[in-house]
Amino acid sequence: MKEKIIIFTIENGKVKEGARVDSFTLKGVGVTIPAIIVGEEGRGRKLGVLPVHLLPDDYKEWQENGYTYIHSAEVGETKAGRPKLFQIEDSDTLEKCICVFRTGIGFRGGNSHTGDKEDEYWVRESFASFPESVPSKERYTWEEVEKYGLEYLKERHPGKEDIYPPDIAFKRKVSYHPFPGEILSSGVIAQGDAGRMGRGEQLIATLPADVVFRTGYSGRLYGRPAEHYYIFRDGKLLSATWEERAISDIF
Repeated sequence: MKEKIIIFTIENGKVKEGARVDSFTLKGVGVTIPAIIVGEEGRGRKLGVLPVHLLPDDYKEWQENGYTYIHSAEVGETKAGRPKLFQIEDSDTLEKCICVFRTGIGFRGGNSHTGDKEDEYWVRESFASFPESVPSKERYTWEEVEKYGLEYLKERHPGKEDIYPPDIAFKRKVSYHPFPGEILSSGVIAQGDAGRMGRGEQLIATLPADVVFRTGYSGRLYGRPAEHYYIFRDGKLLSATWEERAISDIF
């Protein structure tokens, strides 16, 4: 028996229950079908199309308006063996959810979809000449960066310790666990002709419960967070920045 799964839409940290089903026209045969669509059309871009079998009332609404919204579905296949959603009235499992990632990108940037943070450390910048009091190591913790960064500033920029950050001579390195979801469809968004200015992925995927996953954004963000973390727990999809996780210990 197939699982009846709740659906969420995620857009740069904002979570909404349900997903929009739009109209997609198969140009070769001139047939229009209901589908969840991610990505963009054009050079350097790609549409991700996940067909949806709608219940009668929602199918009628889709025919009249060109779109509708669904909140639960079973994951099945087309006759060709590709993923397809079959709308149902209510979900009956807390073991997984379906997520539509409408992940954006920063100006001239990109994005990423990963698991939880695995490791974080700092290394010396190649331009930095440290005093002999600072031990040479392959990696440093943040506590060490604060300590040795102050020693570096006192030696190289005396009197300016309050002006420069302690990590001025260090480079942050972060690794993440692999994306834990099963991808049903993917698309590509981009900026500029043929996506030369920036590009990123958008996904539709099933995600297991109680496993943290992440969306990250690069490029000019103009003050917006560079990443968000999520977890599906007890039928709800929680979202938080790394700082919010550290403060609240929410997950």
